[in-house]
Amino acid sequence: MFVRRLLLTLSTAIAAASFALAAPAAVPSTLSFSIAKAPHPLALDPTLSDPAWQAGKVPEHGPWENITRRGPAEHATVAYLLYDERNLYIGFEAEQRGTPIVATQSTNDVGFGLDDFVGVGIDTGSGGSQTYYFETTPTGVRYQQASENARYRPRWRAAATRKGGSWSAVMIVPLRVLRTGRGTQSWHVNFVRSVAAVAEHYTWAYAGLMQDGNGWPTFSDEQFWPKVEGIKLGADSANRPKPRAEIYGLESLGSGRDLFQQADGTFLPQRVRPVGVDVSYPLTPTINFVGTLDPDFSNVEIDQQTIAPQEFRRQLQEYRPFFSQGAAFINPAIDPYSNFNGPENLVFYSAGVGPFDRGEKLEGTFGKQSFGVLNFRGYDQTSGNTFDDVAYGYKHALQDQTFAYYTDGVFAHHSVAGSDATVEYGVKGRNLHNGFVYNFNGAFERGTWVPGGIAHSANAFLDVHKTYHETLFGYVDISPNYNPIDGFTSNSDIHGFQGFQAFNGSTRFAKSWNIFLVGDRFFDRSGALHEVDSSATLSATFNNGFSIDGAGTSVGLLRSYDVTAKNDCAGPTIGRSSFTGFPCYRNGETDPFNLAFVPIGYRDGTPTPIDVSAQWGNFYPNYVHLYTATTSHPIGKRLTLGLEYDGTFQRALATGALDSQWLRRVSLGIDTSRNSNFTLSLRDINGLGGFAVQQGLNLAAGFHMALRSGDLYINYGTPAASYTLERLIVKYVFRAGADAGT
Repeated sequence: MFVRRLLLTLSTAIAAASFALAAPAAVPSTLSFSIAKAPHPLALDPTLSDPAWQAGKVPEHGPWENITRRGPAEHATVAYLLYDERNLYIGFEAEQRGTPIVATQSTNDVGFGLDDFVGVGIDTGSGGSQTYYFETTPTGVRYQQASENARYRPRWRAAATRKGGSWSAVMIVPLRVLRTGRGTQSWHVNFVRSVAAVAEHYTWAYAGLMQDGNGWPTFSDEQFWPKVEGIKLGADSANRPKPRAEIYGLESLGSGRDLFQQADGTFLPQRVRPVGVDVSYPLTPTINFVGTLDPDFSNVEIDQQTIAPQEFRRQLQEYRPFFSQGAAFINPAIDPYSNFNGPENLVFYSAGVGPFDRGEKLEGTFGKQSFGVLNFRGYDQTSGNTFDDVAYGYKHALQDQTFAYYTDGVFAHHSVAGSDATVEYGVKGRNLHNGFVYNFNGAFERGTWVPGGIAHSANAFLDVHKTYHETLFGYVDISPNYNPIDGFTSNSDIHGFQGFQAFNGSTRFAKSWNIFLVGDRFFDRSGALHEVDSSATLSATFNNGFSIDGAGTSVGLLRSYDVTAKNDCAGPTIGRSSFTGFPCYRNGETDPFNLAFVPIGYRDGTPTPIDVSAQWGNFYPNYVHLYTATTSHPIGKRLTLGLEYDGTFQRALATGALDSQWLRRVSLGIDTSRNSNFTLSLRDINGLGGFAVQQGLNLAAGFHMALRSGDLYINYGTPAASYTLERLIVKYVFRAGADAGT
């Protein structure tokens, strides 16, 4: 208790001192300017020698902002923006004398954030529904992101050149790869820059609430971007959205050719699908019909694996074309329940949907609205379950996100699990002047899937969000067995209060620092404490390259109860659950989940990071020690070497039995061309006790080549398994019509 009070006192004092350091706005978000029209198509010339570029010079209001240090940028940047009937033209002049120019990557879409880059952010919609980033490095390597599709891979061009201590770049982005209306348009834009040698980020438009860190730049910052007016788009057929068809062909070989990862992480036999199709057809410039037949589930594009224990289950990333297109429109909920130490609850969690047979979706935007509705059907051969489910989402949001309301839901019909209908709704508002934020989120669930037939969830909070501090206080009420069948719910049967206090700033010695204090206290319907969490963490990035990436402590309690067959309180016990004890609440037991953690980084955000961490504590049912160490380093111009060492050492609290697991990984990335790369991973796991079943040697390799007509994947094994999976997959995706993810 004394330590917590001391932390709170110190953080309050530091935050109070930081309030006096008013961060100036480099460009006010209320600024608007008119975009110039290019007098002729501009060449892909990174020297920007064409005099026409001068008409597109972006207004300057002092130096750009260093969002990492919360002060003026050390190096000057000049941005240019023009357009014509078919393209956007973006140019940059980046002065960098005294700081090395970093350009280690040579394959598009690989290694984003490791090199210097310049970029443009474009919001063509409202409330972040249609936000795009395009970035390029000093060697012209390209990256892009879109808020409505994780698979966004359009064809566009970039080039760059270096001269002394400066570099310049030009990007040409076809208008057809953006969701836009027709006629006169008003968009919001920003320009960004990363200086990798010192791991610092610059922004042209700045507001104190903009966020920095891993994953920068973020889509949420679009609410602070200035407006660009006077964009006049005609009915040129070259700019009209085009339909897209993607047909894949897949062949697998080897003794493990029919083993595929399930939603719970296990590898089970699954009938291989040799061919399938995904289509997207534009009904309007911003609304699409999406369909799929026999979609692939081999996961060759992305693999995920982790060994650290967690109190609650994890969320995985969705990458399948049918679910990823317009995913944010199906899940429009703003700040649903989260215990702030884990992922948010979701009414629809597509990554939990295993292999399915076909699907149809309508998704898009109009005005200040975004919406999506989908239906998918399939058969789970591992459980014999047939499912035929519908999900929808709708959101109305102002561009500056000062007000938004939404609703979403799922209507599921499963032959084994039963029927389930969930409807969610909510509203959120923000005052940009005083920082006041309010939020309410609620959901009702009913059906044969729900024990008792009906369940609900409610979450509300009030928040004050300022540049250097944030305070949130909220109330949560989740009934027993609330758990949408196609959703993600970390825990149920809880009601009570939660909140957090955050402070951040910068000093002479630290580029940035953050203190985050969290607490919640939830009861269940029996009146017992069901879940209690508190944590205090410190993050800081220092001038010498070292960083503390969230050091502190987390103290938690979680209550579990006996589970009986068919909720028969007099029946035999068949297990235990912390999800709910309703209606019996038999043999309740409260268990600790406590960890202290010290993660240290060096040169994070550069091509040569080193990260080590140690965690330890009474994490039921064991006392655990967790260790990790990772690093990566470029070798020459095309190779990147990665090394990782992880360890879990734990002793059972009840019996004293020892378990251990040790992981060693060597990975090699080879940039074989601007549009292809090869990766190789060798991992060895050994362990004692219960972990022994996970030990094994894993060799995995993958090759990807982006072609004009599609994508080629050749994968051996998978890094997601604990042993070498004797499986070779060759997959080719033929694409006709529009670009990938557009």
